[in-house]
Amino acid sequence: PEFRFNGFANAWEQRKLSDVVDSVDTGKSKFDKEGSSGEYPILGSTSVIGYDDEYDYEGDFILTARVGANAGSLYLHAGKVKISDNTVFIQASQNIEFLYQLLIRFDIKRLSFGTGQPLVKASELKRLELMMPTDMEEQMRIGVYFKNLDHLITLHQRKLDMLKKLKSACLSEMFI
Repeated sequence: PEFRFNGFANAWEQRKLSDVVDSVDTGKSKFDKEGSSGEYPILGSTSVIGYDDEYDYEGDFILTARVGANAGSLYLHAGKVKISDNTVFIQASQNIEFLYQLLIRFDIKRLSFGTGQPLVKASELKRLELMMPTDMEEQMRIGVYFKNLDHLITLHQRKLDMLKKLKSACLSEMFI
């Protein structure tokens, strides 16, 4: 990489995703389709789709839709959860933020295939080879840096949205 944090000079190496995470799989949780009560989230292809009284998985996850227009769109979730069968998940016990940013940069939508409905398979993700630092501390620094940057972008987006609403309200009051 052209840009490095001070103090890190070790080479990056190409690693298979399955070698650096705890698991890559498709959700297998059974739950009531009407599930809206309970303490544990049920994770679907793009977000929480309900709640249940029991959980099947626990930890830090990167998730994506397995099939459809959202196949390859990533989101993060942590905790005790159920995961629907239309969702592929990557579970890692460390540096989940770094892996999330790395996978966004790679754009796993490129792995989707199919003529009608795009499809992302866990088996394809397992074989994915990515360049990454060998130093875990560097991975952590990169992950935190981009997490903080995403947070800052979100804050500014909210402010921008509020200013647009204010402008709209002012325009409607001035030009009746």
